[in-house]
Amino acid sequence: MDMPPPPPPHFGGPAAGGGRPDRKTVERNRRNQMNALYSRLDQLVRAGSSPSLSAPQAVQRGPPAMTRPDRLEEAAAYIRQTTERVERLKERKRELTAARASSSSQGSSSAGGAAEVEVQHLGSGLHAILVTGAPPSDGASFHRAVRAVEEAGGEVQNAHFSVVGARAIYTIHTLVAEGGIERLLQRLKAALRGDA
Repeated sequence: MDMPPPPPPHFGGPAAGGGRPDRKTVERNRRNQMNALYSRLDQLVRAGSSPSLSAPQAVQRGPPAMTRPDRLEEAAAYIRQTTERVERLKERKRELTAARASSSSQGSSSAGGAAEVEVQHLGSGLHAILVTGAPPSDGASFHRAVRAVEEAGGEVQNAHFSVVGARAIYTIHTLVAEGGIERLLQRLKAALRGDA
């Protein structure tokens, strides 16, 4: 009872014996993966650097394509430029935030002259009136605003106020007869200035 000799080893790839893939296959897979990563890097750099470069280009008759070290250098330069731009934008944001804080503190020290009034028509005669300005030390200006709306012919459905940071926000939902919103707004602004 002789056993047949084992089959000769197959040299053809990973499916040949269920073992590890040979070095050649491993290296080919690594190169394919690196090529895919380089291609993705090129796409990202072109898309971020200028929109004219991201469009597909016709056959180039000029200089040859960039080498990998050149492409990597371009990507590194793009990353440096983007980092610098982000830092400049963060600094600009800090400046604007500081300027807003100083202007709102100056606005809160002055009387209610900094109030802004915005109206949104919600349909069927219903309007939302949004008033923003320096927060009152008491609720008197809010009550003046609601009273001014009612005296101008508006039927207040809902009214509330809140203080967010250094600003007060009044929201007044009111029913107003057609064409009466202009008179109501004049009366409201006068009340907020303290004229009425």
